[in-house]
Parts: sequence; structure tokens; C-alpha cells
Amino acid sequence: MAANSVLAVSDLDFESIRGNLVTFLSSQSRFKDYDFDGSNLSVLLDVLAYNTHMNNFYTNMAISEMFLDSAQIRDSVVSRAKELNYTPRSTRSAVASIDITITPGDAPATITIPRGAIFTSRIDNTIYSFSTADPIVVTAGDGYLASDVPVYEGTFVEDSFVVDTSISNQRFVINNPNVDTSSIKINVQTSTVDTTNNEFIQATSLLGYDSLSKIFFVQAADKSRYELVFGDGVIGKALIHGNVINASYRISSGSAANKAGSFKSASSIDGYATSLVTVTTNELAYSGAEAETINSIKFNAPRHYQTQNRAITLDDYRTILLAEYPDIRALNVYGGESVYPPQYGSVFISVDLESYTGVPDNLKTNIESFISTKMPISIEPIVVSADYTYVDVTATASYDLNASSKSGNDIKNLITQAIQDFNTTYLNDYNKTLRYSKLAAAIDNSDSSILTSNVTTKLLKKISPVLSASQTFTIDFQNTLEVGMLVSSSFVYNGVNCYIIDNSMSVDSSELCIVSADNDLTQSLGVSYVILLHDIGTINYTTGVVSLTLPGLDSYVGDSINIYAESVKNDFAVKNNTVLLIDDANINVTVSATRA
Repeated sequence: MAANSVLAVSDLDFESIRGNLVTFLSSQSRFKDYDFDGSNLSVLLDVLAYNTHMNNFYTNMAISEMFLDSAQIRDSVVSRAKELNYTPRSTRSAVASIDITITPGDAPATITIPRGAIFTSRIDNTIYSFSTADPIVVTAGDGYLASDVPVYEGTFVEDSFVVDTSISNQRFVINNPNVDTSSIKINVQTSTVDTTNNEFIQATSLLGYDSLSKIFFVQAADKSRYELVFGDGVIGKALIHGNVINASYRISSGSAANKAGSFKSASSIDGYATSLVTVTTNELAYSGAEAETINSIKFNAPRHYQTQNRAITLDDYRTILLAEYPDIRALNVYGGESVYPPQYGSVFISVDLESYTGVPDNLKTNIESFISTKMPISIEPIVVSADYTYVDVTATASYDLNASSKSGNDIKNLITQAIQDFNTTYLNDYNKTLRYSKLAAAIDNSDSSILTSNVTTKLLKKISPVLSASQTFTIDFQNTLEVGMLVSSSFVYNGVNCYIIDNSMSVDSSELCIVSADNDLTQSLGVSYVILLHDIGTINYTTGVVSLTLPGLDSYVGDSINIYAESVKNDFAVKNNTVLLIDDANINVTVSATRA
């Protein structure tokens, strides 16, 4: 048999395989003049090529699914993540904080709000059920009031499993893929006849447990499900034949219930009708999330393995917290030595959420409790909300009428969109720097007809004084400021329309004043004004820290007073818990047309 010297084993598509077979047979003397395309042998070549192609495809897919990076099937990704001791995050219930007041017709000593008491809320045309996670006892002395009660979206479901030791490798799989695994509670009953039971707690590591510890673990299973795993008698108490596992857990709608805000009781409480129950919302629902995606598992699993579930470096904190709290949009971790005054021995965790402005106190406490178990004993975690520094952008542009069929309003919209895209790409996160040249280039490149443009930027902070009360504010712009270029939006003081301005003439003598003016001082500080109050604050121009004491104000427009300041440099940056962003309300674009 003649050898085929041109066989290309790396060509695995159908046509290449068939061509290689033809080349191989043609190289033999007995088939030298054979017409492969016009003979019955052509069908056999098609079958051989098709079979080889399918085998190659199957082998390639099988091998790809063996590695985390290349796996495409969720079950394969989950299996590879399990080897790294990583459990993909389940669906998470949105949580809200409410006050529950019961007004009974009689006067009981106590009323028990049971676990699973249902409260409903409507978002658009969908009604979501929220429920309590634990029983709560209220007393007559408290006015039958339960304050700051966390209620979680979802419906409670119960499953039972009977332990049968005759089954090799018996598994206890929760069949509903929308389970919130953090809500799972387990009671193990001695048998179907003996109803004596013990509560088992969910464990996340082997540390601190012995052969008698009543614990269970949750691990990922196939088909987006989760599996309950119990001790083996060495770590954790082993189950025996005939035990009955009673599992209770929530089925959640994920992020769909975020921002639910108006609740009413949907089930009687300790025999008292819903009409006797009043609900007040303290915090809108937040933190609901879908089950972890394949891409997220691929990203988090190796980093989770790297941290070994211990928070030592700043990256460890990020990895652990982002995997545990899916509602975190942005996160920054920094040492207490970098704040003023320094707080040595502390780690600050600044969090910005997707579905909530600020960070609810309950979530702060939850994060601090969660991360403290993974930190060195001598370090204290402190969770803080994000502080926002806004950028006020004013852009003017001229475009060539001969080079574009677009209207001036179209060009304005394109420039506005370019600024918004710049914010999404380069800002709206921690530790960001605004590069003036990149912003200007984004505006110039928004349309080819733009001839010239000019951009001015100001730093903007917002304060929300309580009316009719004197208050002190410390505002940190974190950048070197221009002298005499600080001004606020308008407010009413003593019945007069007023502004805060920097009345300083040099960096050596800063003076903030309240002034009255007929014109808008945010547009021009050059117009006349009358000083009503001197020395209401000072500015450190080098650090950008403004100290401000306001008297009781009558009113102001909106929910805040804007404080504008100009930076010495065109580029400015923020650090620690500050997020730098351009808000849509602070984009001002003016367009003019010309003929080049």
C-alpha cells in the first residue's frame, strides 16, 4: 500500500476529511485513474467523512467540558467549580425592612408573629409575597410593635427525605432550581414513627465541628439544583437508617422583587385578622438576584480557591464579598490608615448597590458579621456607604451644515450620548480619574461634522440640610480647588433667595458667605450680590475639604443643595469610599451651526 505523504490530520471539517480520504486513495496505484466523484464509492466516502467528523466533534466537546475555561454546559462548569471547593450562588430573595403593628381587640400578654408570616407587595401588575424568616414575639408593653423586621421575598416549600442506608450513595437533592440556599432549615426526625427531631445548622467549612455536630452542607448538583450533604460521623453527625430529613426553604423570584415598597399583611397573625395588622416600610426591597451565571462561576471559582475563604489581602475581600452579595454594583476596600483621622486596625468596606441608594443598616451589619469570620482577629471591618462626587459638564460645539444632514438637536443628542458613554466607560466607580483630554475627544468624535468644541467641568457635591435647623457639614472634594470659585445652588433663607459663595481673595484667607442675588450665581459669579452672613465656613484649597455651618434654612428646590467647585487641574481623581460620576442632570450641551 502506498503511503499518503499529504495527509492533513489537523483538518477536521467534513470537506477536508473527505478530501484527505480521496487524496489517500488516489495515491495508490490501483485507484490512480478512478473517478471518485462519479462512482458509488463517493457515498461511502461521505459516510466515512461524516462519521469521522462527528467523532472529532464529540471528542473535542468532551475534552473541552473537562476544563473550567472551555466548558460551555452549566453542569460541567459546576462540576469543575466543585473541584475548587466553590458552590455557585443560588437565587437570592429580595429583603425589605418593615414595622409590624398589631391592634388586637383583647389584651394578650404576647403575640407571636410566626416564621413565614406573609406580606404582599405589588410592582406594576405583579404581586410578590414576602415573609418573615424567624418567629417574633411582641408584647403589650411594646404596643404590639415589631420594629425593623426583615421580610424576604418568596414562598416557603417543604421537602422530606427518608434515609435508606441500603441505597449506595443516596442523595438528597432539592428539585426546585429557584431555591434560596441561605434560607434552608433542616430538622431531622428519628423515624416515621418516632417524631423526636433535632435541628441541623448549615455549615460552610469543617472548622470547629466534631463527630456529634448537627450540621449539613449545601453543594451544587446537576440541572441547576442543589444537594444536601450530611456528616459522616467524623466531621458532623452521621444520619442513620430510617431518619426523616425535613427541609424548609424559600423559592425566590430573584431581582424582580427589588424596590418593592408598599406592603400589607396577607395572612392572619397568631389568630388576629389582617385588618388588625398595620405595616410601615422602613427600607425598600433590595439584594434580590438570579442564580449565578456560567461566566460568573468561571470568574469567581478560581479566585475563591485562591483566597481559601480567608480575607487577608484587599483582593481577597473583593472576591469573597462579590461572590456572596450579588447586589453589589461597585466595591472598594481600604485600610483605616488612609482615612482622616487614621483608624488603625480597621478595614473599611465601601459598597454601592445595584437596587438601592446607600447601604441599609441591616446589610451593613450582615456584611460585617459575614466578613469578620474570615479576617484576622485583630482587624475590625467597617462597612460604609458610597459618597458621590459628581462632575458638572458644560459643552459647546459648532458643526458644519455642509458636512451633515443632521439637525442641531441630533448633534446635541449625539454629544450628550457621548458624555453618558464616557461616564459608563471611565467613571461611575471607585478609584477613578477623569481625564479631560479623553472627555474632550469623546465629544469631538461623537460626529464627523463637529468643527470645534469647548468643555468646562466643575466638581459637584450635594448636601441635604434639615430645614429650620442649624447644621454643620464637612464636604471633601479630594482635589486642589481654585480660590473664589465655589458656589451653591439657590435656597431660601429669611425669606430671601440666597447662595453660598467663596468670598476669598487668596489661599491664605478662605471665607464662605451666604449672599442674596437677583441673578443665578451658578451661571456667573461676576454679577452683583449682597452678603447676608459672613464666615459660615472655610476651605482648605490644597486638600479640597470644605467646612460649612448653615443656619436654619426656609426651603430649597429638590432634595439637595448643590455645591459647585472648580479644580486647579483639568484632571481630577477620587479615592476611598468616593464614586466619581457624571449624572444626566449635570450635562449641559449647546450646539451651533456654521458653514465651513
